[in-house]
Amino acid sequence: MAQATALHVDPANAEQARAWDGDEGAYWAKNAERFDRALAAYREPFLAAAGIGRADRVLDIGCGTGQTTRDAARAAADGFALGVDLSGQMIGLARRLAAGQGIGNARFEHADAQIHPFPAASFDVAISRTGTMFFGDPAAAFANTARAIRPVHPPGRSAGPAGVAGPAGQRVDPGAGWRAGRGP
Repeated sequence: MAQATALHVDPANAEQARAWDGDEGAYWAKNAERFDRALAAYREPFLAAAGIGRADRVLDIGCGTGQTTRDAARAAADGFALGVDLSGQMIGLARRLAAGQGIGNARFEHADAQIHPFPAASFDVAISRTGTMFFGDPAAAFANTARAIRPVHPPGRSAGPAGVAGPAGQRVDPGAGWRAGRGP
């Protein structure tokens, strides 16, 4: 039996954590299909923008009930996708849905992406369908995420905000997929 660990949360995210790990998270978990249907029109364009490769290691920030994490794991069939969220209830549902759909390369962690100690340079792509809008300290959260992305800067590319790779001189849209060395 897996042992529960305490969720470490940045003080700037404490209210969000209480809401998402309480009634808000319960409501979203109970209505997951409804919310996923409401965003279905954006699913394919979102994944196309992320440019997930077959062997990529994907980080999904604020994954909720895991729809985008599962989609990323399918795209990264020889890699994996890790979804993180403040809501333990939503993470629990995400795990059950991935297992029920036979998606073995999707993992989920109850974590605050703003301060979670992701291993440095351990991901190729970071995505977030809606989770990044809830950061208490966006600069700290994006810096932490950027540290977790493999640094690759091909010719003609420069580091965007918080070290996220993007086209030279162009800001990276934090809501789109970030790709090591390529940007969205």
